[in-house]
Amino acid sequence: MANYHLLGLGLAGLIAASGMTCLTSSRELAAAQLADGTIAFEYPPRLSEATATRNQAGARHVRYYFTLNLNPSAGESLRWVSLQLAEGRDPMFRFDAEATQAFEGTRRERNSRLTLGEVTQDRDTQTVTVVFDPPVPPGRQVTIALEPHRNPRRGGVYLFGVIAAPDGEQVRQEFAGYGRLHFYDHDSDPIR
Repeated sequence: MANYHLLGLGLAGLIAASGMTCLTSSRELAAAQLADGTIAFEYPPRLSEATATRNQAGARHVRYYFTLNLNPSAGESLRWVSLQLAEGRDPMFRFDAEATQAFEGTRRERNSRLTLGEVTQDRDTQTVTVVFDPPVPPGRQVTIALEPHRNPRRGGVYLFGVIAAPDGEQVRQEFAGYGRLHFYDHDSDPIR
């Protein structure tokens, strides 16, 4: 089983340790298996949407949804995803790992539920890692539903860095994008 505990490095450390670069052009990896045996996506998953059911700071009974698109030509199945609170730190911010779900489709157009393996949380780095068991084949749209104990206590923009990895022992982790959630203080009115 791959080492999912590199997440203690933080998002920047994870990117540097993996030798990964953030791709901004249409040029992607050329092969599913690199010369050193590392398994990589030919076309990495991309984060397409991040939403919250409630956007009031401190609100309870809320879910966050992160939707990833797996390219049909990805070349490899999706094994795990990590989501790290990269901006907008709240030391009390944590998730209920047992309530985590994943399914094919989007928040509003759900299809079959996906089976999850291990779901872990590192409170120091504010990272949640979701392992798919079995891995999700290319060509799918996957949504991960996280349940925080509550929204962050302070309003503002919170960015979640999303990293995806293929199935295998030695894998190249890929940055899938930032999920942006905006929370408003109790006395704020986003309509004004």
